Amino acid sequence: MLCLHPVPMCRQLITEHEWEREGGAELGDRIEWSNRACGMADLRMILLAYGKPAPTVTELLKLGVAHGALTERGWLHAGLAEIAEQLGVPGRAEPVPVGELLDRLTAAPLIVSVTEKFPDDGRRGGHLVIAHGYTDPGSGPDGPDVFIRDPSGWGQEHERVSLSRLAASYTGRAVTFPALQP
Repeated sequence: MLCLHPVPMCRQLITEHEWEREGGAELGDRIEWSNRACGMADLRMILLAYGKPAPTVTELLKLGVAHGALTERGWLHAGLAEIAEQLGVPGRAEPVPVGELLDRLTAAPLIVSVTEKFPDDGRRGGHLVIAHGYTDPGSGPDGPDVFIRDPSGWGQEHERVSLSRLAASYTGRAVTFPALQP
């Protein structure tokens, strides 16, 4: 069994051209914002997956800041859900235990809170990625692989991680969305 929802890839690194064209300079330094844009890149990917118009990452950053969705600790899941809903895709910030991830992924992609590069050193959270499917649960010793869309530089070269590796850095919090046909 394979469950996979098509989700296009977007990067969190904002190009100089986009930053200038969309008036990003009013927010500050483009590279600093690119390093904090994972939630907005994920939101853009979700909008595209559901066939909705998707503003640029810079436009979404400005919208997120205006909504107060960014704190010193990162993007608020509830803020992302509210912005998604405003842009046409109902979202909900909620706890999703690791044991429920595969069931949830059967219905729809999720934005999940993990640690960048999925280390197993006890760190949890600080980065947002999209989980959008999984391989056969009996496919390997570490469980199924979970298909991801990670907008970071590392994520451009990695499209899946084992469920056990994801679980090691996952906070248990996600932004969930309505059913999307695989």
